[in-house]
Amino acid sequence: MRPITEEKFLDLVEFINEMNLDGLMIMDSEVARNVNLRYLSGHPNDAIVIITSNGESILIPWDINLAEKHSEVDEILDPSNFQYNSSLVLKNLIEERWNKTLYKMGVHENTPYGTILKLESLIPSITFFKEPRKITQKLRKLRATKSEYELKQLKKAAEIGNKTIKDIQRFVMNANKDTENDLSFLVRKKMSEYGAEDIAFESLVANSLRSHEIHCHPPSTNQQFAKNGFALIDFGAKYEGYHSDITIPICFGEFNEEEEKIYKTVLKAYEVAIDMIDIDVPLWMIHEETVKIIEKEGYSMPHSLGHGLGLSEHDAPIISRKPTDEYTLKYWNEERVQNGMVFTIEPGIYKKGIGGFRLENDVIINNGNVEVITNSKLIKKI
Repeated sequence: MRPITEEKFLDLVEFINEMNLDGLMIMDSEVARNVNLRYLSGHPNDAIVIITSNGESILIPWDINLAEKHSEVDEILDPSNFQYNSSLVLKNLIEERWNKTLYKMGVHENTPYGTILKLESLIPSITFFKEPRKITQKLRKLRATKSEYELKQLKKAAEIGNKTIKDIQRFVMNANKDTENDLSFLVRKKMSEYGAEDIAFESLVANSLRSHEIHCHPPSTNQQFAKNGFALIDFGAKYEGYHSDITIPICFGEFNEEEEKIYKTVLKAYEVAIDMIDIDVPLWMIHEETVKIIEKEGYSMPHSLGHGLGLSEHDAPIISRKPTDEYTLKYWNEERVQNGMVFTIEPGIYKKGIGGFRLENDVIINNGNVEVITNSKLIKKI
């Protein structure tokens, strides 16, 4: 089934007409993944979906069998009739079937420039909308609030993560010479056992020598995990296309004075952020308040406080600072807490020689209530 609700689909069709477009084209391929394909059609990947100005949805898949199994569209066009070339399918649709001499097409901003040039050369009647960011922003706005179906999948992804937290805790308490890779492999195995279709992303597992890196590289190594100081694991489950995202801060040994200060500062920032979440509160204000707490103690937070969860592990909305430069402000729209939003809260402090401490949980806003749906907290082994 397609995740987008009928109400939101009609909203999108209205937007297409407001922009004076004949249609909207969303492409997903190995070189440019785009979860909006699945959102608008139900088809998981490797296809083109066209939404016309009269509300018709047409899918041009690479795999016709997969499309017939998963998609929810008005029509599926078989690429085998066109040498499996989706560009030729599109050309035939516009020039032969619709008999258009001019077709104004909207695209998402991550559509490869080379693809646009190729289609313009192949289909002289096609012209592309020059402001793809407006389309991207519209789709982000639609996906920022989730339907009941989507909330159900996200809660299941969180549930799988919560079960895995217990396995991580056992691993930490029994860790001796076990490596970062050992923990990464364990998490992948357990989430699969609990029903995940995949990991949400490559788990970030860092001992105290690497945890000061916000997103450590490589994601995990054969280094011993249980070294004195701050360690962490950032992981998530993917269930029916929807993602959870959890970071567990870990400490091996007793806190020294600065480690305790960092722990208390991050915990305070986290608790203040959770307390601030309420309908219509600007998200940037929540971010700014946590930054003030962290900076007051002499530290900084070099990333956003949180991000949305959905078909992408970094979905809309984003909980970040309000931009001050003129260019970014031109495209910036203030986002406020709304019913149906699902996002992370993940304050963190990172200092080389000390390590990194990040606490991340997933939050749902449902019927005006704030629900923390994951169970991350400090795991400490003395």
